[in-house]
Amino acid sequence: MGNKKILIITYYWPPSGGAGVQRWLKLSNYLVKLGHEVHVIYPDKKYASYMVLDETLTKEIDSRIFLHPTKSLEPLKWYAQLFGKKNIPSAGFANINKKSIIQQLIIFLRTHLFIPDPRKYWGIYAYSAAKKIIKQHQIKNLITSSPPHSVQLIGNRLKRNFSIHWIADFRDLWTDVYYYELLNHSRFSNYFDRRHERKVIENADHIVTASSVYVSFLNDKSKNINLDKFTTIPNGYDAIDFEKYQLIENDIFTLTYTGTISDQYNITPFLDALSQFKAGNPNNPFCLQFVGSVYPSLKEELTHRNLIGNTKFSPYVPHSESIKFLEKASVLLVFGPLNRHGKEGGIPAKVYEYLAARKPIIYVGKKDGFVAEIIHQTASGLAHDNNIVDIQNHITDLYQKWESNNGILPNNAKITEYSRDSQAKTFANLLQ
Repeated sequence: MGNKKILIITYYWPPSGGAGVQRWLKLSNYLVKLGHEVHVIYPDKKYASYMVLDETLTKEIDSRIFLHPTKSLEPLKWYAQLFGKKNIPSAGFANINKKSIIQQLIIFLRTHLFIPDPRKYWGIYAYSAAKKIIKQHQIKNLITSSPPHSVQLIGNRLKRNFSIHWIADFRDLWTDVYYYELLNHSRFSNYFDRRHERKVIENADHIVTASSVYVSFLNDKSKNINLDKFTTIPNGYDAIDFEKYQLIENDIFTLTYTGTISDQYNITPFLDALSQFKAGNPNNPFCLQFVGSVYPSLKEELTHRNLIGNTKFSPYVPHSESIKFLEKASVLLVFGPLNRHGKEGGIPAKVYEYLAARKPIIYVGKKDGFVAEIIHQTASGLAHDNNIVDIQNHITDLYQKWESNNGILPNNAKITEYSRDSQAKTFANLLQ
């Protein structure tokens, strides 16, 4: 199985923080452990426009991985200098204020001047580096991971000019992602964006998606492909991150959400249910904990529901520290964004670490979707749509279990299917 030479092109790489970096940091480490020669091209941190940094992740990179940082040309840095960094759209457009004229202007410029995204000019440097690496090391396997989806254009160009097996890895959807409508595309920009997407799907030798939900969307982009071209390899958890993990019963019932949250996420039914739980149980104290970036009006919504006094906020923390918040949680929260088709337009990567944390999960999104199936399969919690009564009953049930010291989930062998180790082996089977 080993001894394959692999070139991975990914925009997000340590010291970038956030969810996007985890997939290929972890998979690269395990591919090296399987005996493969792994090369990674990414933008040097001096040039990249990373929204958050996590220097601790650089310590996790296997020393056997060949690293190839490059220069980059980043319009987002110009935007930050002109308009202020807080006005630059964050992951999932969580910080977008629809009433802000400046932010709407940034989105208009982003959508019409930089198709498919403002990171496209990194491709100049990444392509140049890739050419040299492919020739020098006789690379036969190329993996490009997006978003940003401009990374896939690098793969498309390399495929045209080299005899190489190209796997396009989609961590998120492209033109069907849940926040796509926020980009306010014109017919002109939408046409070219979809054209790029179709060419990538047609020309890649194989396509990997982080969710089976994505397959039908991508497959429908072209009549020249079929389902044999797709493999689903979801995100996962790294067992190494949980080696020192402690199952703690907190002294207050704590409902924890880690990561970015935008107003596109389906959080309102949960807030209504939690508000009703509080009103009906005034003597049952609890804490609602958010760790990471939240959308601008969330605090106002919490105040309106009399929940702000029960809520704590923490800014983005290094990945290792986010695990500590899972230790102290009583319940873990996931809110699934839906796209314009009413389907899951994004699969929160945090779900898989939540499985490993062995704390019950409340998921509010698509009750019969991909995330719901994972939670059901692993007996890790319950999935809900917009039924406030069902969510409130679930909160009440979990509170009672926590109160009786019965809030920690038993081990479930099904969870190991989502380990990074297992997923790297699946990826290795796709290599030529």
